[in-house]
Amino acid sequence: MSIATHLRDRILPNSMLARMFVVLLIGILVAQSLGTWIWVEQLKEGERKRLIEVSANMGSRIGQTIQFFTKLPKQYQHIVLDQLRDMGGTRYFVSVNKGYIALPNINTNEFSELVREQLQSSISAQIGSAQDLDIQFVHFNDLKILSGENRMVDLPPKWKRFALLEPSDESPIVLVQLPISEDWLYLATPVPSGRVLVGVNWLTSDRLISIGLVSFTVLILTLFLVRWVVRPLRLLARQAEHIGRGRKPKRLREQGTREMIATVRAFNTMSERIQKFINDRERLFAAISHDLKTPLTRARLRAEMLEDEATKTALIGDLENLDSMVKGSLQLVKEGIVHENPLTVDIGQMLFELGEKQKVYGLPVSIDLQPQLHLEGRPMALERLFTNLIDNALQYGNAADIRAWQDKHYLHVEISDPGPGLSETDKKRVFEPYFRIDQKPSSDHAGLGLSIARSIANFHGGELILADRPGGGLVVAVHFPL
Repeated sequence: MSIATHLRDRILPNSMLARMFVVLLIGILVAQSLGTWIWVEQLKEGERKRLIEVSANMGSRIGQTIQFFTKLPKQYQHIVLDQLRDMGGTRYFVSVNKGYIALPNINTNEFSELVREQLQSSISAQIGSAQDLDIQFVHFNDLKILSGENRMVDLPPKWKRFALLEPSDESPIVLVQLPISEDWLYLATPVPSGRVLVGVNWLTSDRLISIGLVSFTVLILTLFLVRWVVRPLRLLARQAEHIGRGRKPKRLREQGTREMIATVRAFNTMSERIQKFINDRERLFAAISHDLKTPLTRARLRAEMLEDEATKTALIGDLENLDSMVKGSLQLVKEGIVHENPLTVDIGQMLFELGEKQKVYGLPVSIDLQPQLHLEGRPMALERLFTNLIDNALQYGNAADIRAWQDKHYLHVEISDPGPGLSETDKKRVFEPYFRIDQKPSSDHAGLGLSIARSIANFHGGELILADRPGGGLVVAVHFPL
């Protein structure tokens, strides 16, 4: 498994529905973020174009005003200004001051710099080189006029007509100051709809609520769609698990999308074939075992009639071994797990009784069990599984340590012995039918003990694992999913 795959499996949830939810959530967030970014950039681009046009017109008018006053004789400048003020209704405030008036600038941003550059260019186009031209952007409340001691907002009522802004307008004021002769020309006017020069929150609360509602709606609708698509898969997985545990398969209803119908149809066909194969195998085993009994019995009777005792004993021994193998194979079918109904089994009680039975015979068995160990399974099959493992531990290790506990996901059973253990090669071969370490067939299990034990564990969805015991010996661990 690669590192990327390992990290993905650890970060993402396990279920398909949860994974699709996370992927969709990330996708929606990314799509909304990109869409919002594009939308904001379009707004900004539109605002840039508008400000360039507004600034060009404004700069042209300001340049014409400056050009007019610079050409006007000094003695007539104040007369013209008074006449302009008496007319009222203008959003330009023009005066000629004795000196430069310093005012606090608003924070600069890309839009204020854009307007400044455009004004500078337009005004310069009207009056020529304007190196001493000073352009500032100030808040209306900070605007000072005349001597620099008077704020526009503090003007007496008769000056109110010179207020540059409408009551609801929060646009900044562009202030242009230029030295003419011994005085300074002072011109102030608002930037039309110029709040962007101060700073605008493009993502307003209304916009964020709209994004949230759209994302939530899309996510909920998608989740319903995903659940509708995943539901047949869940039924398919549940049915596959039932078949794996030996239950008779039920034909699933073909529903859902075209691809899902094809999948369910193929699964139904496969499960029917598996069931037919299992039935045919059982009948074949039963027939073979039954047919072998007659010639074995006849051969044993003939062997009993031999006069040579050595030959008779050897032949009868071989026939008994062969009969033991046949009985073991027949028992594997007759006591097969598929013929037993599943029940809730008290694993702790079962292991305790099996261990105590061996203690009665004087065999060294230790038991360490966590209380309340329950598993849904076939009781006779599970008892045979643990009996085989305990018998192997006692036979090869002369002692058996039985431990059982469970965690959140698994029920664990360990049966260990202090015997000679197994090599890595033997750990793989002991699951082969009729393989034995001492090469001596056993009439009890016919050489199928561990093979049957692993089959029973796998049938219950578990896994049987062989490991080395610390200090020497063998540990047989069985892990059942809960």
